[in-house]
Amino acid sequence: MSITWNMIWEAHSDVFIAQNWLECPEDKKKANRLPLQFTYFMGGETTLRVGIIASSSIIREEEFFLAGILWGNRLSNGAKTVIYFVAPDFSAAFLNGVSKIGGIISARAVYWREKLTPSLYLIPEEQISSRSRYALGEKRPDWKRWGQGLNPVAQQQLATVNTFFDDLACRRVHREMKPQHIAFLWGNFEIAEVRRKGKKFELSSKVKWLKNNEQIIKWQKQGWVDASDSLNMEFCTAILSILDYLESLEKAGKLRSQDLLALWLRQGSGILQSLWGSPWPWPWQPKERGENSVLELEQWYYFQGNGQLSVVCPIFEKPLAKAARSILLTGVLERSSLLVQAKDEQGNPLVWDGQVHWLTTLGMEEEIRRWYCWLKDVDKFPIWTLPENWRDKGIYELNCQNTLMIPLRLQKDYS
Repeated sequence: MSITWNMIWEAHSDVFIAQNWLECPEDKKKANRLPLQFTYFMGGETTLRVGIIASSSIIREEEFFLAGILWGNRLSNGAKTVIYFVAPDFSAAFLNGVSKIGGIISARAVYWREKLTPSLYLIPEEQISSRSRYALGEKRPDWKRWGQGLNPVAQQQLATVNTFFDDLACRRVHREMKPQHIAFLWGNFEIAEVRRKGKKFELSSKVKWLKNNEQIIKWQKQGWVDASDSLNMEFCTAILSILDYLESLEKAGKLRSQDLLALWLRQGSGILQSLWGSPWPWPWQPKERGENSVLELEQWYYFQGNGQLSVVCPIFEKPLAKAARSILLTGVLERSSLLVQAKDEQGNPLVWDGQVHWLTTLGMEEEIRRWYCWLKDVDKFPIWTLPENWRDKGIYELNCQNTLMIPLRLQKDYS
């Protein structure tokens, strides 16, 4: 990086509570497993450690966020530490994430404006903690509204398609409505698609996730509604064969953990229903380009019960990074209007309690728990662990690992 950060720090000594900054060299970055694309500085005294993480551009905010916290944790060694994030700009979600940092580490955000003098601007804490909401996303179209732009014949044909896939709900097939297409899925696997083509639509099976070319050729079929108002047999047979194949993978224990978990969470029975209620479909889609947070939030799982909305975020890989991203996305839920008017299927209001339940395995739980040293309100992120044999036996119990709660073990009663 060609930027002489130290000269910038010296010219803006009033921004920070420390001086005489020392840059962390490359070998120390590697030794401390810090992302190499950022620049790190240290200052302060024994009783109060101070650090800076700086970047001239940010592509993935969760990486910057986590790197800053890890740098602060490295400097801390148990002592109070202040970490400054310095970058050209921050999203509202990032600033909300900064406001959630507490415990032995406190965090501040600083704008860097290269062509301005002064070039550093400390963001006031009251601005970071602002509770103003912003509009984000729009409602997904329902089945009727999606078909309004089709001609009358295509609308009738679409109803036939809808009936076919409704009958497959017992085999855990669900749909996702989007502006230009409707996806039919089994867990995380898309098995068919309706795509709008002017005032008509095209129907086809989807097997891009397959690796066997022979299977792809065999099951990649177009669908249509014939004169008898029935779907062509070739397409129906392909869809049923795809489901048979996926179910055989499940039975043989060959599904990835996250794909198997998706099936259980979408089914939402047993202990899941006892704890959180029934599954609640995510009803929003991006309103305009760049609203990736809406798509990412769609990957979480939502449950409704007794007027309460519960949010579950599975973490099966890169636990620290995934937790960091979920903290930033939690800020999107808190500050946006997405859940302000959430309702159940009967139109009754649902209230979110502000918690995001981290669902993981015993092998990752300890790593995720490290975030409890860095968050102000750890009760907002309870950690739930699956039983060790959940892949074989299902989710028959869940264990809450939140240190601020009485140890809780929920188990399905088979008596």
